[in-house]
Amino acid sequence: MNHKTKSLRYYLIQGEKIKNNMLKNYYIRLISLILLIATCCSVFGQVLLKLIELTSDYYKFLIILTPLILVFTRYSNNYLKTNNIGMKYFIEAATTKKEKVTWTFPFILTLNTLLAHGSGVSVGREGVAVQLGGAIGGNLAADDFSKEKKQFFVKLGMICGFAGLFQTPLAAVVFILEVVSEKFKFSLRKFSEYVTYVVGAYISTFVSHKLGLEKFFVDVDISKVNIDIVFILKLILIGVIFVFVGILFVVLQRKIKELVGFNSKISWFLLGIFIIVSIIFEYRYASLGTNLIGLSFMNVEQIKIYDFILKIILTALCTGIGFSGGEVTPLFAIGATCGVILGTWLGLPILVTAALGYCLVFSAATKTYIAPIFLALEVFGYKLMFFAVIPAILIYLINKRYSIYK
Repeated sequence: MNHKTKSLRYYLIQGEKIKNNMLKNYYIRLISLILLIATCCSVFGQVLLKLIELTSDYYKFLIILTPLILVFTRYSNNYLKTNNIGMKYFIEAATTKKEKVTWTFPFILTLNTLLAHGSGVSVGREGVAVQLGGAIGGNLAADDFSKEKKQFFVKLGMICGFAGLFQTPLAAVVFILEVVSEKFKFSLRKFSEYVTYVVGAYISTFVSHKLGLEKFFVDVDISKVNIDIVFILKLILIGVIFVFVGILFVVLQRKIKELVGFNSKISWFLLGIFIIVSIIFEYRYASLGTNLIGLSFMNVEQIKIYDFILKIILTALCTGIGFSGGEVTPLFAIGATCGVILGTWLGLPILVTAALGYCLVFSAATKTYIAPIFLALEVFGYKLMFFAVIPAILIYLINKRYSIYK
C-alpha cells in the first residue's frame, strides 16, 4: 500500500469519526431537549396546581396585590428586554431566523405566571409550556446547525412543551404545526421530522406523567345519542356558535391591547374592573377556570348562563393588559361552559356539547382546524372525535383571520 493510499484511508477514517461524533452530539441534544422540557413542564404544572389549591381560599386578600404583580411583570420584561418575546416570537423563530433568547426569559415568564395565578388573575398556562419549550429548543440547537435544524429544534421544543403540560401528544404536534403555518409536505425528509415530533411528544407526555402531573380525561358516552338529521343540524348550529365565541374572545382581546397601547393608564381602570367583578362573583372566574371545567362535566346544574361570557371578558382583560400565562385553559373553560348552556337549550346530551365546546372554542380562537379533532380523541375518547369533524370544518370555512397568536 503506497503512501497516498494510506493518507486517503486515514482521512476517510477521520472524516467518518467526525461525522459519527457530530451525529452523536445531535442525538444527545435532541434527547436532552425532550427530557428537560418534559421535566420542567411537569414540575411547573404541579407547582401551579398546588399554588392555586393553596391560595384560592385567600383570593379576597391576594387580589389586592394584582396591581403590584402587573407592575413587576412589566418592569421585569422591560429590564430584561423581553417585552417583544412571546408566542408570536417563537412562531416566527420556528419559520424564520431569530436570535436565541436568554435562559433568563423562561425563568421570569414562569415566575410572572405563578404570581398572576397566586393572586387569582384569569390567565392560562400554555404560554409557559410552549415558550419554555421553544426557548430550550432554540438554546440547545448548536450554533453550527443549519437554519432548518435550528427551526426544527424550536418546533420540537414547543410541541414537547404543550404535550408535557396537557399530555395530549397528537394534539400537541398538530396544534403547533398548524399555529406556525407548517405545510404538510409528505417528502421523506418531512416524514422523518413528523415521526420525530410524534415520538418526542409521546416521550414528553410519558415523562411528565411519570413525574406526577395528572392528565385531564373524561370518557364521554355517546351510546345514547340519536344520530339523525335533526342532531346533525343542531351539531352544525353549535359549531357555528363555538366559532363565533372563539372569534369574540380574539376581537375583545385585540381591542383591549389596542386601548392599552394607546394609553397605558387605561390598564389600571381595566384592572379595577377585574377586581370588582371578581369580588362580586366571589372569585368564580379566577385563574385557569378549572373549577368551571369541573362543574361542566360533573355538576352541570351549577353552570350559569353568564359563566362563559364573564370568563371571556375577564380573561381577555387580564391577558390584554399584560399579565403572563396564556389563554388556552381559560378557552377550554369558556367552551365547556358554553357547551353546557347550548346542550341545555337544544336538548342535546350536555356532556357531548360541553366536550365539543372544550375543544372547538379553543381551536376557533387559535385558528386551528385539525387540532380539535385530535384533542377530542385524547381528552374525551375516540367516539367523540368523529363529532368534532363537522364543527372543525366550520372553523376552517368561517375563521380566516382571527387568532390570538396573529
